[in-house]
Amino acid sequence: MIFLFAIFTIILFIVNKFINFKNSYLKAISKYLFIAFLFSIVLELTLFNFRHYESLLFKNNYKELTDFTYSGITCIDDLCQVDEIIDEETDTKQIDAYIEITDIDEKINNIYIDFNGKKKLTFSYDLLFTDEANKLYLDAGERTYVNNVENSKYLKVHSSGNSSSIKIVFNKSVKNFSLNTISINKEVPLFISNYRLFITLFVVLFILIINPKSEFYNIKFDNKKAKLVTIIFIICLTVLSYRLTLYNSKTKASTPTSQYVQYHNLAHALSLGHFYLDLDVDDRLLNLENPYDTNYRDSVLERYEEYYWDYAYYNGKYYSYFGVVPCILLYLPVYFLTGYDLPNNIAITISTFIFICSLFYLIYQIIKKYFKKTPYLWYMLLSTFFIFSSGIAAFVGYPTFYNIPIILGVAFSSLSLALYIKSTTYPKLNKKYLFLGSVCLALVAGCRPQLLLTFGFSVIIFLPYLKTKELFSKNSIKETLLFISPFIVVAAFLMYYNYARFSNPFDFGANYNLTTNDMTKRGFVFDRTLLGIFHFLFAPTGISTVFPFIQTYEINTTYLGNTISEAMHGGFLFTNLICLLGIFSYKFKKFIASDLFKISIASIIFALIIIIADTQMAGILSRYIVDFGWLIALSTIIVILSLLNKKVLNMDLKKIIIILISISIIYNMFTFFINKDLINIDKFRYMFMFWT
Repeated sequence: MIFLFAIFTIILFIVNKFINFKNSYLKAISKYLFIAFLFSIVLELTLFNFRHYESLLFKNNYKELTDFTYSGITCIDDLCQVDEIIDEETDTKQIDAYIEITDIDEKINNIYIDFNGKKKLTFSYDLLFTDEANKLYLDAGERTYVNNVENSKYLKVHSSGNSSSIKIVFNKSVKNFSLNTISINKEVPLFISNYRLFITLFVVLFILIINPKSEFYNIKFDNKKAKLVTIIFIICLTVLSYRLTLYNSKTKASTPTSQYVQYHNLAHALSLGHFYLDLDVDDRLLNLENPYDTNYRDSVLERYEEYYWDYAYYNGKYYSYFGVVPCILLYLPVYFLTGYDLPNNIAITISTFIFICSLFYLIYQIIKKYFKKTPYLWYMLLSTFFIFSSGIAAFVGYPTFYNIPIILGVAFSSLSLALYIKSTTYPKLNKKYLFLGSVCLALVAGCRPQLLLTFGFSVIIFLPYLKTKELFSKNSIKETLLFISPFIVVAAFLMYYNYARFSNPFDFGANYNLTTNDMTKRGFVFDRTLLGIFHFLFAPTGISTVFPFIQTYEINTTYLGNTISEAMHGGFLFTNLICLLGIFSYKFKKFIASDLFKISIASIIFALIIIIADTQMAGILSRYIVDFGWLIALSTIIVILSLLNKKVLNMDLKKIIIILISISIIYNMFTFFINKDLINIDKFRYMFMFWT
């Protein structure tokens, strides 16, 4: 790959040197590509492999170690396994196994450890050593060994003077392995990462293109060829999202009793013509006085085995309380036509595609109506920021059905706003886009009901048309019917759907969930509100030098009551500082068009209401950030576009905005890696952590 990069670099150099481009953009892109290819090669062979050049200084002290002592490890026919010890007091399995090497008496600069395994061998261990400053063992820290990732076998050691002994302490049980060799001061080879080459290439190219002085800011927003670039970009993002869903261990179908197959079970039920799920109910659950009392229920029945965790349970039957629209649109047609269940990661990919298209289309319609002079590059930059700040990367890293109603809820909500705006760009209200906008917004109720709050956008957009009697008047009956009919149809179906299940047309069933608390008695508690606002918006995140560099944190509180929370990766505003522009959008009122200013302010208000609703109804969970994050980002984008088109921003301010947007995009990209269920990402770990 280095060779291919070098060939392309030479070709691009010759092209820039000897070809006189008539098109300035072709000249610019060839120049930027040349610089990006050159930087990729140089960085890969220097900075990213500096451990190789460092190891050349001490390779003369290379020594292969042979005197090993095993403890807590049983070996038969050259295959070993770490023994597990039962602690009699706690009745838990403990690991007390290590490999020790003594009588070294050398300065250790690095250690090379090589194990064999019949299959992929991955385990964590602690490295301990003695040196002139530590007569007893110093625990240098934990590392992860992966036998098919060569980088993981080399450890840079910072010892003080000569060391006499090393100890490798296993942190978990390992089976079917054998030790090939352990050596010190070994020359580290050049580790060329194809992924890293391409990532560096795209990062450098991205920096060059979005530089405020870039020639590409001269490309007009309505350029036809630029639209093709947008389509290709959206397709690439969708393909990438599908590829990344495969890294999660929950991608493959779970057992029929799992909460992750709720939409599969619902599709089966709907295909048979009923709304309850065909799941057996344990007699003990039927006889419980309060089946929603979590601790008491778990003392009687074993979750996952004897009752269905996270399903709605009502009057002796199981239901799915999640929005029915994603099931009808995605899962039911596939099951009905093929007899097979649609994998969740495919459903996530389709939903992500709709999500990306909707957000791109919304920014497109805003720019087309209000900011026609906006450069195409700003459209692409802001749309990309819109997508990633909304939290989609973390969803792709956790491709379960839980995220699908949220993704589609946001997609339909943003698409309805875009279509409503589109309907007002004609001399008279366009009936087609008016109707389609209402269809999308009505579908939100069957995905994520709290997002119906964005119906307020339609009030802002169409209020002037009420005054001119183009809606809700004798002269506009057709327009009025097209506007309200989708809500009537969808509402009628959902009310019937809810009444048939829970005897209440307005009850979606979330309170009957067999989950961590009795949600039928959850109620509204004001103290939970402040917790939610802080953790959803302002809580700081942890940044470290250890992959994936983002540290999640558990929520600690003095709240003495029942609140639900999970590990978070920082508040939305803390991790997207640029969105403070959206929060303080009222400060920029004089630069923003009147109706856009109302949408901007309404976005912040809606976001705050949704935060409170999510906190009170369900708890503080990281996936709920997607419910409101796009609204704050939308307000921010409106402010930035307004300042750009009013020519308020000088070059320095543009640079600051671009830098903050880039930081937000990069941070949110790395949220993909924070999920604990990810598998086969070791190459990414050592690709990014080249200094280890």
